[in-house]
Amino acid sequence: MNSVAQSSFERLRSALVSSRYTGGSTHGFYLYPARFSPEIARAVIETFSEEGQWVLDPFMGGGTAVIEGLAAGRRVIGIDVNALAHFVASVRTRPLSSHDRDAIKTWAAEACATLSIALPMPEPRSQVRNLPRTVKDAVSVGSAQAEVSLRFPRQRAFARCVLLRLGQWSLDCRDHNPPSRRKLGHKLQELTKDLLTGLEEFVSQCGDAGVGRNEIAGRRFLLCRTASGFHDDPRVAALGARPQLVFTSPPYPRVHVLYHRWQVRGRRETPAPYWIAQVPDGYYASHYTGGSRTPSGEQKYFAMVRSVFTSVREFMAPDGLVVQLLGFADVRTQLPKYLSTMSESGFESCSPLGSQERHLWRPVPNRKWYAKLRGAVDPSSEVLLFHRPRPAR
Repeated sequence: MNSVAQSSFERLRSALVSSRYTGGSTHGFYLYPARFSPEIARAVIETFSEEGQWVLDPFMGGGTAVIEGLAAGRRVIGIDVNALAHFVASVRTRPLSSHDRDAIKTWAAEACATLSIALPMPEPRSQVRNLPRTVKDAVSVGSAQAEVSLRFPRQRAFARCVLLRLGQWSLDCRDHNPPSRRKLGHKLQELTKDLLTGLEEFVSQCGDAGVGRNEIAGRRFLLCRTASGFHDDPRVAALGARPQLVFTSPPYPRVHVLYHRWQVRGRRETPAPYWIAQVPDGYYASHYTGGSRTPSGEQKYFAMVRSVFTSVREFMAPDGLVVQLLGFADVRTQLPKYLSTMSESGFESCSPLGSQERHLWRPVPNRKWYAKLRGAVDPSSEVLLFHRPRPAR
């Protein structure tokens, strides 16, 4: 391995062992489940692609790879079956004008003023379950105020993202009563300021990579659909793109993650995020994870992976690279199955940068509570896998 490759390899290793929280730029807009470190995304994208090239993430989730790809001067295609993920990734990567920002600040101030009035409020129309009344009030007031005072869809979408973050904050690991309406109103203004600052940081990072504010939205293409068969989608074909790099983090087989619900006090589930974002839901948890945690669910999961990466193989550059960050409920049995499924999809494992290691492992920060309950567990670590399309014979 030459010195340049060695330096890049060490950067990857450093990113993998970093325990820093996801933050900065627009990464704090919404705490999407099982999100990964922006450091890893940036290291992979900058190491294995060049400015102006297309990067594909067929399981984009909340958009970490999309954000880092755009900030590094790449063009990005992001796909996810979850309408909430598509909504969040879209808002995180859509710049706002100074007029937009002023209008949103005014909206937050007016919503805060309304919530500070100590008068009974009518029962919100929504029957969304397991959401504390004061949080319902705050979201209802903020949503109604946005419809009145925010003129453009991009402004209203940003406001809904603020309300999503407010809802998460109000429910996050709280064993006591939810915040009062007055406190939620003041927090709404604080979060609005923080998210606007984060968006400007993202725009600045794109600018440093030579991408102007008005160019950013045109350099990302986000789809809400299953990634199975996406290469036949006319909207994708129209791009004329052949990504050199595919970087993604698929759902982990038989690992319990709730992508479609919030948990109130760690127990009761609420579909509130879809109500707040005003996007469709209506599916079970297994819809978003590729399969349930049963043996038949695992079979369904691997069939999904095979279908998705068959499409990826058809779409990406023949000499491109697939990099995946994955965790497993049972590494001993599931990792071989995953590698076999990738082979069936037309890929072969490879060693990055001339190293002798085909798999790079990392301990996962913030999953120690799970290990304390059950002892050492496989989901408390993740692996970075590298594959290339297998040459046609």
